[in-house]
Amino acid sequence: MYNLRVTVEKIEGFCDLPMRIGEYFEVKGSAIYVPEGNKICLWALQSLLPFLPAKQRSTETTNDWLPKTKRLVCPDPNGRVIFRVDLVDPKTGMIVSDEKKKFRLVVNEKDCIECRLCEKACAEHNEISRIKVMEDGINVCRQCGTAPCIEVCKYDALYRNEFGAVVVDESKCVLCEACIKVCPFNAILLLNKKILICTLCGGKPECVDVCPTSAIKFENLTQKI
Repeated sequence: MYNLRVTVEKIEGFCDLPMRIGEYFEVKGSAIYVPEGNKICLWALQSLLPFLPAKQRSTETTNDWLPKTKRLVCPDPNGRVIFRVDLVDPKTGMIVSDEKKKFRLVVNEKDCIECRLCEKACAEHNEISRIKVMEDGINVCRQCGTAPCIEVCKYDALYRNEFGAVVVDESKCVLCEACIKVCPFNAILLLNKKILICTLCGGKPECVDVCPTSAIKFENLTQKI
């Protein structure tokens, strides 16, 4: 579990307590600590409380909204006090950096004109295309929050890289095809005795760049709310 530091980052209205920018309190375990000279508005605290215990816990679920949420607003419509919630490492007392990037592809089949430029671009970049345009939709990895391919693999051959893409450890993969069977998007291929999955092109997917109708978009999951 993390500790938390909750800081008044901005005041866009009129706070009649008044809260001041820079004031903060800390959550350590199940206790709230307010440093000398600081204060916390009871009305604001009641809206923050349900969020704080959940935020203390570490999660690796990519599409979960909770890790991305870093700012909360006081419920007083006139005050509009904005609080920033930072994770604090209990061992070092340092704020945990959130530099790690995670992304996913967002696909809208209704906008697809079946030009297959995405397939061509992916093949040129990866030698074999990881994306297939079919009659019933676009088959490509969507970087599931709870990825069934990772969960079903008995050999720990699948994991996420720093961009959130699912990567195959070929030294562990036995080509059992369990991941292929559970993929809800038919996006995992077995070719030339290799499991192939979208790699997100190192954070700059070629398919997104060439799509003329923006049927494939790139979403930054680390964008803070």
